[in-house]
Amino acid sequence: MKKIISFILGSLFALNLTITAANSAANEVRVAYFLEWPSPNLEDMMKKNYSKALGVPVKWTSFNTGVEMTEAMLAGDIDISYSQGLAPFINAVKANAPIKLIDVAMEYGMGNTTCVTSNASGITKANASELEGKKVAVPLGTMADYVFAKSMEIVGVDPSKITVIDMVPEDGAAALISGDVSMACLFGGNSVQAATGVGSRLISEEEAEAKGILGIDITSVTNKFMNENPGMVRTFVEVTHEANTRYNSGKSDLNSMTKASGMEMSKMKKTLDGFKFLNAEETKQSMENGNLSGFLDGMGTPKGNVDTSFLPL
Repeated sequence: MKKIISFILGSLFALNLTITAANSAANEVRVAYFLEWPSPNLEDMMKKNYSKALGVPVKWTSFNTGVEMTEAMLAGDIDISYSQGLAPFINAVKANAPIKLIDVAMEYGMGNTTCVTSNASGITKANASELEGKKVAVPLGTMADYVFAKSMEIVGVDPSKITVIDMVPEDGAAALISGDVSMACLFGGNSVQAATGVGSRLISEEEAEAKGILGIDITSVTNKFMNENPGMVRTFVEVTHEANTRYNSGKSDLNSMTKASGMEMSKMKKTLDGFKFLNAEETKQSMENGNLSGFLDGMGTPKGNVDTSFLPL
């Protein structure tokens, strides 16, 4: 039995942790995450606190979309996806992907996941029907794709009459700026700011919230890694929640977070203002009978793909 005892994290953590990860076959942990999508645990990534707590190197790799994260997990290149969009996860498990949802990374409104029409197109909510026949950039299978579909419902536009081009957010923003598309649906602080620099949101943040459009990002893990390394999975989730507690208490190192997210401080703070980082109890409720479970049920997600046993309760 290999024991991994976490060191005392001092002022970095609200609580001192002693963690044991049993019978681990892994000599490293490979984690997927997003740039332009800041979160408290990026401080721990920068300071190698995950590696210290787990007792093995933790390798973090950035991806453009949650769909790419899934593909990397299925290829055996990634063990844990942090802040994977819920829509990509649901699509994956509907296709019988061997992955489990083990935590909620954050909840968020539509400030950082939205659809933006270009000023040059002259298209707004008032004349949204003019989107029909036009080109729109959407990262398919992501939460931005979900927002695109819900936005079309709100404005009464048939998405089948729109030419949808699959583009990651950075490319979608660039296409909007160049005039190659009339609208881009995207996520990420830098990409959204670039898009809104030449356009405006089709649906305001307030209206999206009133219509019940809520974003949820989750943490998922491959069944193989979870079954072989349950102690490591539990430790990963525990360190993540300690980071959330630290941030909610106003004690995070924001400079470390800016470096890890690839954002300027002002842009990062604006993005973070739209995020809610749940504690373990709130997370459990969301997963069992709250926002997350409602979303999963509403999207027809197969049962048995959520595991709350790794939460630090």
